[in-house]
Amino acid sequence: MIRILLLEDQADMRELMQWQLEENGCTVDAVSDLKSAARKIDINPYDVFLMDVKLPDGSSISLFDRYQKELSGKTIIITASPSIPDVVNAIKKGAFNYLEKPVEEEMLMAQVRKISEINRLQHEHQAVIKEVAANFTFDDIIHQSTQMKEMVERARILAGTGNTILIQGETGVGKEVLSHSIHNASIRSKEIFLPINCASVPTELFETELFGFEKGAFTGAVDNYSGRFIQADKGTLFLDEIGEIPLHIQAKLLRILDERSIFRLKSKRSISIDVRLIAATNRNLKHEVKSKQFRDDLYYRLKESSITIPPLRERVEDIMPLIHHFIGVYNRIYKKNVTRISSDAENYFLNYRWEGNIRELKNAIKSIIPFKTDNTIRIDDLSFSIIDRQESRAPAILALEEVENRHVRKVLKLTDFNISRAAEILGVSRPRLYRKLKVLDLENVIDANDMEE
Repeated sequence: MIRILLLEDQADMRELMQWQLEENGCTVDAVSDLKSAARKIDINPYDVFLMDVKLPDGSSISLFDRYQKELSGKTIIITASPSIPDVVNAIKKGAFNYLEKPVEEEMLMAQVRKISEINRLQHEHQAVIKEVAANFTFDDIIHQSTQMKEMVERARILAGTGNTILIQGETGVGKEVLSHSIHNASIRSKEIFLPINCASVPTELFETELFGFEKGAFTGAVDNYSGRFIQADKGTLFLDEIGEIPLHIQAKLLRILDERSIFRLKSKRSISIDVRLIAATNRNLKHEVKSKQFRDDLYYRLKESSITIPPLRERVEDIMPLIHHFIGVYNRIYKKNVTRISSDAENYFLNYRWEGNIRELKNAIKSIIPFKTDNTIRIDDLSFSIIDRQESRAPAILALEEVENRHVRKVLKLTDFNISRAAEILGVSRPRLYRKLKVLDLENVIDANDMEE
């Protein structure tokens, strides 16, 4: 059953839409102002949000500033004027779509069902990913290289210290996975692990997002908000991309680390907290300190226990184990049975630079698996994931071999896998073409009649 929050101040419109939605099997909470909407969002999960823009106590767009995660991709704006700036702003902030008043029931339900279906697919995807990561331990970090073995051992030791930790490494190397493993190996493992990507927090919202605020602290602050530090009390707070935090917030962060207490915005009362901080960055913070973009005192405070994760291209031994792991994950998600990788595809994987590291590798496998109709990943399968990317720096000899392999495949398809005709076009003997088919793992697609011709 689809659960909906309907925010509409016009009583007749609100009652009509609520009736239409409920007649179509939805559960609806209907409210008429921002304050009531905020209270509902604080205590209830919703699948879809239907919101009029202009309300008696302000614009519903302001809710995106506080409830970005809850509203993004799930909100339909209802308006009499679709060209107004508020609607454009809502779409930019993450609204799914808008509908003009008067709202047609058929159009309304089509949009609601579309959002619900997207939610369902996302939940299924996330369920598998969370299942894989929920109980992450150091033993689950997939690696064979000496560099990673040394890094994991250092992290294992630091997990038991309770120290603030700084994890450094390029984008996509697995900083959040490592931080979660550290949390799960610590005495706080039964408490909350709360990750925040600092790069996604607007500059003007850093203070309220991290430290919270009191009711009435600013327009739209209709209730108290605890902030991330208080929410993570007794547990671990993971600040990813900490180099994005503004300098004035860095000063407050340092004070919190030293004093173990926090002041919410417009509050005169300090709140004691017990939070372990793990920070991560893809920046060189030492250079940031020299250029006055990062506070030196905070840098040295964070650096008391640091870990550096090497990029994937410097630990080639880890590439194939990671690929097989992600094949298993996405086989489950997309209900496939991929079990093999052809030799030319494996060579390409091993020689690719992986500038996006593990994240790029995972996304490459994710983009391949849904389209597989057999059990083998071949070089052609990479054309929509990594082969055509400009940043690829595969060796020239590999690129030439790839061109040859792809040409052979094209000719085979053009001739409906008629071996004699394909060999004639390619200017090679039938035995040589058969040897090539073996390299390309294409023997199983050759019709028996062709084999006997």
